[in-house]
Amino acid sequence: MTAYNTGTIRCICLSVPAIMFSFIAGCLRPPASPAHRLSSSCADAKTAAEKATLFSKQQPYRNALAAVIRAATDQKEHAVSFGCISTDSILYSAVSNGAVNTAIVPAIINRFADLHNHPENRPPSSGDLYQFIDQAIASNGEYQKFVVLPNGTQYALVLVNIEAAKAFNTRFPRVRGIRDNLAQMQYQPTFPKSLVDEVNQLKGWNGATEEAAMTYLLQKYDAGVALLKKTTDGNFRKVYTVEQQQKDGTPTYTAYTCAR
Repeated sequence: MTAYNTGTIRCICLSVPAIMFSFIAGCLRPPASPAHRLSSSCADAKTAAEKATLFSKQQPYRNALAAVIRAATDQKEHAVSFGCISTDSILYSAVSNGAVNTAIVPAIINRFADLHNHPENRPPSSGDLYQFIDQAIASNGEYQKFVVLPNGTQYALVLVNIEAAKAFNTRFPRVRGIRDNLAQMQYQPTFPKSLVDEVNQLKGWNGATEEAAMTYLLQKYDAGVALLKKTTDGNFRKVYTVEQQQKDGTPTYTAYTCAR
């Protein structure tokens, strides 16, 4: 889980051919209008998944990922931001060192993505989701949040419908996380009680994984956000959850990854 910092920090500038990053809104071109269509299909996140895949294969992302993984040997969270200053210069910040369950996402010029690790093998949290929605709305929809786990799994949160994301924020307002004054750290906001109870039921009664529970909520409540997962072929693909009935009528929830 991450929190955001608005201060100024040291950045590293890397020259990269502009064509590789033509998808970065606010940096190289105006953001495209979001598609006003709600769907739990693979098609709604296809373009965003392709963008996440393209960026993850570039050197700035790979360098930052390696830096975060090295820092994560202390079993705490660490974060890096990505930004740009021109059509051919991509920046990534110095690593922000956090605590066991949170890290500050560093400020950087024209931030279009961030990356942090989870010390446990758990997918993006409710706090990650809310903070991603905030940043995505602030950047007109073209934002990506990446998470890497100790087992090497990489996730990304991407926006597929900005109006739906705004509506989700209104319908399910976040609950403020605990403030640790000693560490000067604000812990993640959480879902309201109704969603917390639903997540607990999905996992406790219906055997859903955290990944399946999260994607099920995104689908059920039209959150306008897709959870992506990097597959063995090196591509980010949308994760979706299927509800099935057992013989006794009890529902089960299983997460799948889109084939393309």
